[in-house]
Amino acid sequence: MRTWQDIFAEKIADVHLTEPWMLQEDDTLQVHVLEPGWKEFVQRRALGRFRCSQCLQEWSSAKVHVLFHMCRCRGQGMVRMRAFRQACRRCPDPKLEEAEFNHETVERLLHNLVLKILQYFYHVSVQPSDLLEVVVDAPVAGPHNSDRCEGCQLGVCSKWRPAQELDDRKPLMTRAHRTPKHQGRRPHATPTHHPSPSNCNFPWKCWCGFGITLLCGLAVLLFVLLYFTRK
Repeated sequence: MRTWQDIFAEKIADVHLTEPWMLQEDDTLQVHVLEPGWKEFVQRRALGRFRCSQCLQEWSSAKVHVLFHMCRCRGQGMVRMRAFRQACRRCPDPKLEEAEFNHETVERLLHNLVLKILQYFYHVSVQPSDLLEVVVDAPVAGPHNSDRCEGCQLGVCSKWRPAQELDDRKPLMTRAHRTPKHQGRRPHATPTHHPSPSNCNFPWKCWCGFGITLLCGLAVLLFVLLYFTRK
């Protein structure tokens, strides 16, 4: 970290800033999680080299993300940085290892950082073309393993997608939330069952029917008796 601080101090002096600026590591930094008054800059796709502390395997990665949070207050500035770690592909239970950067990569990262400081706190116009690209001067084997990358696991890649890419996804999201065909139509009325008048849910009608039947039977019986009595 001493090398980072020394080069950072030189970069600050080169742009003739008289206010003191400090640079320190902070492994608790999170993307888009800022204290009031702080600004953020993420350097993506930096070239770093790693070494596994268990099997001693070494590998290079061109997708090391470095996060900077910066603040200027009361005539002095503070920068906190976090370089996201990676884990070994071979070990079944690997540890997250710190990245090592060559001198040229550190120079370019801090050059871009100082430009962002000038833009955020000193109202200096900075164009995207002013930022330096990190040169990949070492062989990088295989694709990037997101499962072994701390930055990918914390969502650094997904949170920093270009705005155009997000706009291109909007039609898909719109189609996914399209109103179903049946939505908005009036619901079909459910037929309601009304009991029939002859239904036995009405007891008095049942008794009336029984009484009429009984009277008819008695009338027939009386008629038969009278008929045979006359004979």
